[in-house]
Amino acid sequence: MSQTNVRDTNPMTWLLTAAMLASVLLLTERAHAAAPGITGPTFNLTAQTANLNEPDGSSVYAWGYGCNGSPSGFAPAAITGATCPSMQVPGPTLIVTENQTVTVTLTNGLPTMAGNTSILFPGFNVSTSCSATTPSGQQGLLTCEATPGGSVTYTFTASSPGTRSYYSGTGDGLQHSQPSICPGQ
Repeated sequence: MSQTNVRDTNPMTWLLTAAMLASVLLLTERAHAAAPGITGPTFNLTAQTANLNEPDGSSVYAWGYGCNGSPSGFAPAAITGATCPSMQVPGPTLIVTENQTVTVTLTNGLPTMAGNTSILFPGFNVSTSCSATTPSGQQGLLTCEATPGGSVTYTFTASSPGTRSYYSGTGDGLQHSQPSICPGQ
């Protein structure tokens, strides 16, 4: 048997060995993605206006969703000192567990001239609190809408994992935003 001296080893061999070891280590680790957001299954949102600051120092008048009070929690858990503003664009990411019953209460804080507002949750079978005895909710074209100053409650089951949009079903050209809901966390 011959003895190999480390000084006699080709540097390319060392580089290839290190690269193979690094790739094996990378492939054995499992990636975990985390969307920062507020946790549920109960959410109190508001639709209202704000002036958004632009990178050039100007501001833009906008409508959007935000938190109506403090949320029950934030995810990922590593977020400390987080807040949920009363209006943000896009709206807050709603994080729930698959198969949970999700309840979202929307309060219409938009100017009276804006009229009603609502939220659609495509891909979910949603029930609302809209009825003749609920003066703060009015049946719109697509879903129950919150009248100015009023509130509407939407309930659905987060039936499958994934990331989905939610957005206004009222005055789409004026009230469109693309926040998301992430069941399966």
